[in-house]
Amino acid sequence: MTNTSLFIPVILGTTRQGRQSEHVAKFIVEQIATRDDVETELIDIRKIAIATNDAGESIKDPQFSATVDRADGLIIVAPEYNHGYPGLLKHVLDSCLKEYIHKAVGLCGVSAGPFGGTRVIQNLLPVMRELGLMTIFYDLNFGNVQRLFDESGNLIDKQTYIRRLDKFMNELVWMSTVLRYGRQKVNLENKHSTEVNLHANKPCPEMATRMGTDAIDTFIQASTDTQSNKVETS
Repeated sequence: MTNTSLFIPVILGTTRQGRQSEHVAKFIVEQIATRDDVETELIDIRKIAIATNDAGESIKDPQFSATVDRADGLIIVAPEYNHGYPGLLKHVLDSCLKEYIHKAVGLCGVSAGPFGGTRVIQNLLPVMRELGLMTIFYDLNFGNVQRLFDESGNLIDKQTYIRRLDKFMNELVWMSTVLRYGRQKVNLENKHSTEVNLHANKPCPEMATRMGTDAIDTFIQASTDTQSNKVETS
């Protein structure tokens, strides 16, 4: 790897026994390892010791946080469970905030049906936006996943998926490179810092229903000014 290489880890987003998504994630990691412009590693959420009696940054796993903070982009491999994403994946993702800001993410859907997790990808898109991640416009889809791998976990129609992954990775590398340049080179000066996640300052839905638009704007502005050691409300 060179100093200009990107670090793009792959998140395996399910903890279920017998998960077919594991084969998909390992295939992606294996193929990325053949590139000379990207470094990767597998993040298995099954191996993250995270509390389930609380939520958000209070339960942040230090190693997961550090890996995501170092990353230039992410790949999320998510199976489709009853049209949605796994709850534990969302739980882990929600434990970080500022680590995601202005970074690229590519989504890979996995399903037992023919559509390759298109619905889980659709459901993840607003989550990615709220976390401050920038989704690329090309997705990966592994439909009928139970038929795609042999008993040893090897992809049967490998060349087809290598071509699709190459297209996916080229887009993700481009987006990750551009956003890394922006994070390192673009100085917003007196504007909001790129390290501030304004999403984290939003009032919870229950509070928002009791607040008018002007009150919410004042709430967010006050939170932002506090982070810059300047408290003003109007």
